Amino acid sequence: MNTYFQTLIYITVLMLFILSCNRDRECEESKLSDSIIPIEIITEIGLADQPLEYQLGRPIGIRTDQNGNIFVGDHASLTIKVFNKEGKYVKSLGGRGRGPGEFQSLNRMELVETDTLWVFDRGKFEYIYLTTEGLQIDSHPVNLTTQMSQYYPKKLFWYNDKSLGLFRNGASPEHQPPPLDRPLFHIYSRDFQEHHESFFPFRELGYTEDEHFIWNSFGWIQGDFDMTSNKQRFVYSPGVYNGMLYEFARKNGQWKVYRTLQGTPPHSGPFDIYSSQEEYERYIKFPGVEVIYYGGDAHRGRLYSIDAGIYYLSDGRIVHFYGEWRGGDTTLEEGNTLDISAQIFEEDGTISDRGYIISVARDAEPSVVLVNWKDEEDNFYLLNLPKDDIPTVIKFRLDL
Repeated sequence: MNTYFQTLIYITVLMLFILSCNRDRECEESKLSDSIIPIEIITEIGLADQPLEYQLGRPIGIRTDQNGNIFVGDHASLTIKVFNKEGKYVKSLGGRGRGPGEFQSLNRMELVETDTLWVFDRGKFEYIYLTTEGLQIDSHPVNLTTQMSQYYPKKLFWYNDKSLGLFRNGASPEHQPPPLDRPLFHIYSRDFQEHHESFFPFRELGYTEDEHFIWNSFGWIQGDFDMTSNKQRFVYSPGVYNGMLYEFARKNGQWKVYRTLQGTPPHSGPFDIYSSQEEYERYIKFPGVEVIYYGGDAHRGRLYSIDAGIYYLSDGRIVHFYGEWRGGDTTLEEGNTLDISAQIFEEDGTISDRGYIISVARDAEPSVVLVNWKDEEDNFYLLNLPKDDIPTVIKFRLDL
C-alpha cells in the first residue's frame, strides 16, 4: 500500500511538472507570436490644433541633444525646428537664403557632437556644420567632378577623424562597378573631401541580377544602421526587410560582418517582381507597387515589408522596427495602412520579445526611416507622414 501511494504521488508530481513546462512553453511562444508591445506616447508635435510654429511641412529627420531638446529638420520651411523634451516649441534655425546658416534645400540632418549639427544642402551642394544655436561653423562643397563623387549619405556616424555613411550610389558612368557590386557603406574624412574606403557590396544581401528592382528600390529606402557608443560595432537593417539583419565589427582596421541576426520573417513577400506591364497594371492600385526606370529599362515590382529603424538600447540589446502593408497580397481594404512592429534582440542574438506597436497611413514607401531616432533615455521618435494629412512627430516609449 505504501509503495502504491508513493508511486501515485510520484506520477502526480511528474504530471504537474510536465503541465507546468507546457504552460511555460506556451507562455513563451505566446510572447513571441503575433502579440502587441504596448507603447507610451509621451508627446506629439505638429497636431492640427497646435500653433503655427509647431506645424511641419515635410520633415526629413529628427535628432536630440544631451538635454533632450528635439531638432526636426523640415524641408518645406527650410528650417530646423527646436522643441524641448516635453515637445514645447523653442525656436527655429536656418531659413531660405544663401548666407551662413541658411539653406537652399534641407535634405539630411545629423547631430555630430553634443552641440553640433550637420546638414546636407543639395541646393547649395554643400555639407554644412552648425552649432545647435544655428551659427554656421564650416561648410564643404560636394565634389561634382564625377558622378561617383556625388556623395549623398542617408545616415552618418562620426568616429575619430572620419565619417561612416550609408549610401547606395545610383549613378551610371562607365567606370563604376555593376550595380550589385557597388558597396553600401563608405568612410570619408569629416569634411567629405577625402574618400578612405567602401565596403559591403549590395550583392552581399543575397540578391541577383534578376532582382534588379530591389536594387532600384534601395535608391530611396536604403535602410538604417546604428553604432554602439564605443564605435566598435554597428548593426544594419536593409531597406527591404526579409528577416535578416547584419552586425559589423572593426577588425584589423577594417569593418567586417561580425554576425547575422535572424529576425521575424515578414507575413508576406517580402517582394514581388513583375515581368510585364500587364502584370504591373493588374496590381497598380495595391500599396507598395512601383515602376522604376534605370539604364533605359523599366523595373516593376511590389514591396510588402520595409525597414522602419534599428537601434542599440542603453542596456546593449537591439530593437528593430519594420513595417508591413496591412492586408498583404490579399486585399485592398485599408491598403494604405502600414503596420509597424518591433522585435528585441538580446546580446546573444536571440529574440526576447516582438509584436505590433502602431500603424501609420501611407500611400508609398517613405524615403526616410519612420522610427527616425532614439534618445539617450531610450525614447523613440516616429515620423508620421500621411500623404493627404498633416505630418507629425510622435515621441514614444516601448513598455518592455
